[in-house]
Amino acid sequence: MTDEQRLHPPQAEVPAQVFWLTQAIENDPGAPVNYLLRAEEWLAAGDIGAARADFIVARDMAQDLFETSAWGYIFQSYVDRAEIGLRQCDRSVR
Repeated sequence: MTDEQRLHPPQAEVPAQVFWLTQAIENDPGAPVNYLLRAEEWLAAGDIGAARADFIVARDMAQDLFETSAWGYIFQSYVDRAEIGLRQCDRSVR
């Protein structure tokens, strides 16, 4: 199996959770939690490339919101979860 095949395995259909989280992202693209949750679903489904992309978006977006929000601790938890997810992606590719 090549690295590309491991990063983007063929899928007969997108998991239902990914479909609904994609809808949530389209409805509110500024909410990092939806990218984080979708990344976790992609990781569970084995699509490491899609998971990594969403973890990065969630982390970067949450970091920006952390710095400007009175509710920063919530966004910090998203940053932490995204960092954990990215480490899991790194371990999955090896």
